[in-house]
Amino acid sequence: MLAVAMTAAQPVPSPLSALLAKAGVERPVAGWCAGEFRPGRPGAYAVAITESPAGGRYLVVESDAGVFELSGFEGGAELSCYSPAEARKVDETIRRSETIQGSITPEYPTTVVCGFVEDTSAVCWQYSPLKRAFVKVGGWVT
Repeated sequence: MLAVAMTAAQPVPSPLSALLAKAGVERPVAGWCAGEFRPGRPGAYAVAITESPAGGRYLVVESDAGVFELSGFEGGAELSCYSPAEARKVDETIRRSETIQGSITPEYPTTVVCGFVEDTSAVCWQYSPLKRAFVKVGGWVT
């Protein structure tokens, strides 16, 4: 799985457009990345939905059009999806940095999604089967 940050310039793939329509999400997509956020449920997407010029919301939309809200964001959206191994590499980079503070600790074998919630502050989430919800597994401040 590739670590991918998408921007509004990236076209929204037709499977994601169809899932958003089925889920009733009509706001513009500011960014997206694909992943398997829950075990055995491929074909899901993390998306940044613009609600106003001031920001929007990060969501996960699954292949059955189920929607999980991760967080709101202020300003522009920046979203990335990582395999647990890739997230650990990002964590190593953060820990070695003199200017970036934080960490990422994947807890499950599924995709980690990270997004900037403010201009300099990113949060990372992973789905917890025990809590049946997305939980924070890290983040960083630049």
